[in-house]
Amino acid sequence: MNFNIAPPQSKEVEKDVLSVMCNRPELIVKVEEILHSECFYDPDYRFLFDIVFGIHLAGGEVSQSSILNKVVPSGKKDILATYQEMKKYFTSDTALWRNAMLLSELAVKRSMLTKSMQLLGAVEANEPIEKLDTLVNEASDIMTTRNRPIEGITFAHSLDELNRLIDRPETKLSGIDTGVKDLNDVTGGWQVDDSIVIAGRPGMGKSLCGCFHAYTAAKLGIPVAFVSLEMAKVKLTARIVSNVAHVSSSDMTKGRLAMNQKTIVRDTMRKIEQLPIYYYENRNSWDINDICLTLRNWKRKYGIQLIFIDYIQLIKDRTVRDSSDKTKVVTSVQEKLTHLKSSIGTPIIELAQLSRANESRGDKRPGLSDLKNSGQIEQDATVVIFLYRQDYYDATAAQERGEEFTPTNDLEYIFAKNRDGEMGTVLVKASMSQNRIWSLNDGSPP
Repeated sequence: MNFNIAPPQSKEVEKDVLSVMCNRPELIVKVEEILHSECFYDPDYRFLFDIVFGIHLAGGEVSQSSILNKVVPSGKKDILATYQEMKKYFTSDTALWRNAMLLSELAVKRSMLTKSMQLLGAVEANEPIEKLDTLVNEASDIMTTRNRPIEGITFAHSLDELNRLIDRPETKLSGIDTGVKDLNDVTGGWQVDDSIVIAGRPGMGKSLCGCFHAYTAAKLGIPVAFVSLEMAKVKLTARIVSNVAHVSSSDMTKGRLAMNQKTIVRDTMRKIEQLPIYYYENRNSWDINDICLTLRNWKRKYGIQLIFIDYIQLIKDRTVRDSSDKTKVVTSVQEKLTHLKSSIGTPIIELAQLSRANESRGDKRPGLSDLKNSGQIEQDATVVIFLYRQDYYDATAAQERGEEFTPTNDLEYIFAKNRDGEMGTVLVKASMSQNRIWSLNDGSPP
C-alpha cells in the first residue's frame, strides 16, 4: 500500500503570517488563540514562530535583539536570516486572521493525514478492531479540539484567582447576573466553571427561562450564544422583545397586534437591536461536533461568555456507532459539552426535557430520576434546576371542569443539585405571555 501523500501545506501563507508577526507584533494578540507551533510546516518558520510567540507571551518586545537573545543559545544562528527575510517581505496585515485560520486548518489536515495513514496501516496489518476504534476516536478528537496544545497553569496563578475571590465585595456577584435577585442569592450568578441544567416537562417554561436569562446577560454587554434546535430564531427573538415591550410574543408572531402595540414593539426593537446575542438555529447541523466547532470559533470571533443549549436531548453525535441508543448519544454529547465549557472558560446552560414519569405521581414536582437519558447529564452538571408551574396543571383541571382559572404566576426553580451552593426551591413570579420573570419581593412585574 502506497502512503506517499504530500502533507497539506502553504509556505507562502506561513511566510505572510510570520512577516506580520515580525513587523506588527502588536497584532499577534488577534490570532494567539488560533496559532500554535504545529501550524507551521517549514522547520525554520516553525522555529522562528516559537521564538516570536514565546517573546510575545512573556510580554517582551519582539525585536532583532530579543530574538538574538533566544537564537544564540540554540545554536541556530541562521534563523536571524529568516527573521530578516520576514522583515523585508512584509506587505500588508489585512489577511492575518484569514491566513491564521488557514494555517490552523492545514495543521489539522496534516494531523488527520497522519492518523489516517496509521489507520490504514493498522487495517493492512490486520490489527484488532479495538486498535482501529482507538485510532478513529483519536481522529475524532483532532477534529473536535482542532489539535490545540495544552498549556500548564501554575499554582501561583490559581492563588491569584483565589485572592481576587477573597477580596470581592460581599454584594458583588461572582458570576453572570441571572436577572432575578432570589436566584443570584443561591447561585452567585452563573459561574464560569459551571454546567447548569434547567429541566422541565413541556409547558413548564424552559424556553421562557432561556430567553429571559440570555437577555439579562446580553443587556449587560455579555456576548451570548443561543443554540436552538427546537425553536426558530424569530420566535426566540419575539420572546425577548415581549419581555422588554410587555406585549404578548404570541400576538406578535400571529399578527394580532393593535397599531399602538406595533409602535411599542418597533420602538423596543430599535432600542435592543445591538444586543450581543448570536443564534445557532435548527437549520444548521444538529451534530455535537459541528456545534462545538462553531462555538469555539464564536468564542474567538465574538468573545462568547455564556452559552444556552435548547435542548440537550435533541443533539446528535455522528461518532456514536449505535445512534439509536439515546443514552449513549446523550452521554457522548454531554462529555463533549463539558470539555468545551472547560476549554473555552464559558458557562453552559443546558435546557433539558424530562420523562413522563412525574405525570403519574400525585406531587408532580420532578426529581433527578426524571431526566431523560440522564446519566451523564446529572453526573457532569454542577447545578441541576427543575422548573415547576402548578398553574399548568390547575389550568388544565379548571378547563375540564368548565371553570374560570386565575393564574398565580408562580414558577419554582427547584435546585436538585448544587455542587457549591444551597439546595431547595426558589419561588419566583413569571408571566408566560410576556416572557418575564421577577422576584416575589418585587410585587409586580418590573
